[in-house]
Amino acid sequence: MFKVGVVLLPQFYLSSASGVMDTFQIANAHIRNQQGPEASQFHCETLSQTGGTTIAQGGMKLQADTSIANAGDYDLIYVPAFFYRGISAYESLAEESQPLLHWLVERWQRRARLACNCTSAFLLAETGLLNGRQATTSWWLERQFRQRFPWVQLDVQATVTEADGLYCSAAMSAHLPLALRLVEHQYGAPLAALCSKTMLVDYRDRTQPSYQNLLDEDPSDDPVVAKTQYWLQNHVRERVDMEQLADKMKVSQRTLIRRFKAELGVPPLTYLQNLRIETAKQLLESTNMPLVNIIEQVGYSDVSSFARLFKQRIGVTPAGYRQRLPAG
Repeated sequence: MFKVGVVLLPQFYLSSASGVMDTFQIANAHIRNQQGPEASQFHCETLSQTGGTTIAQGGMKLQADTSIANAGDYDLIYVPAFFYRGISAYESLAEESQPLLHWLVERWQRRARLACNCTSAFLLAETGLLNGRQATTSWWLERQFRQRFPWVQLDVQATVTEADGLYCSAAMSAHLPLALRLVEHQYGAPLAALCSKTMLVDYRDRTQPSYQNLLDEDPSDDPVVAKTQYWLQNHVRERVDMEQLADKMKVSQRTLIRRFKAELGVPPLTYLQNLRIETAKQLLESTNMPLVNIIEQVGYSDVSSFARLFKQRIGVTPAGYRQRLPAG
């Protein structure tokens, strides 16, 4: 029996918990079919910090099987995603969860594997166990994660990461690729592939960039950076000279680059490239416009050079990106 403890946090996403448990039950069905009812299988148990009832995001109430004080031994402990309501709410949750975090460290030291999904990567990082190790979380939380956990080797391109028995998965729906990876690591690739086919989930697709927005949604607090962002957004099609742009903003080019890097983490040229790529993505999603016309709309004239840049940042070519979109 492979024992799994599923941690119920306040405002956890029900599907993030139940999806992993359901995947393990599908694996169990295949194991019984192949090896008989006595074969080793997944056994899941829910737990919370104090036991009792936990309210999931959406209002559903679940009764935990046990508390951390009364929990037995587990081979794997999984922490589902929870609703992220901002840094203040998260800091309160982290403070309230200190007993759970200490318990997770102690269980990992006793060789239990730990796994998390989306926002719960923050709590796993809070333990310090991810310091110096690779991890992932949802792409839209990248900045918040890097600011709080600078010692973690964050890879927001990855859908699932694993380092020393510590598993992380990206946005909330990545709990399914994570579960299949755990099936693979425990029972082998053939069983994971069989579950993948049963569930119609391709867990081998382990990158986030094609879903990622390359731009920060919020305007900068730096007035020069915010003004430059606004100007670039309204001149996407035009050829932009960075020195002339700095003159328009009444600062030196060096100052403009420094302030962009401080605020957005990238220089103005990279921001402009990302802006053009995001504009191209919108056109690919909403129109049947040929690629040659799309690149003209975003200020490029060479299809091959833009396609190379697009693939470098997004992980697929523009044509591949369009093919991934739902037919409409």
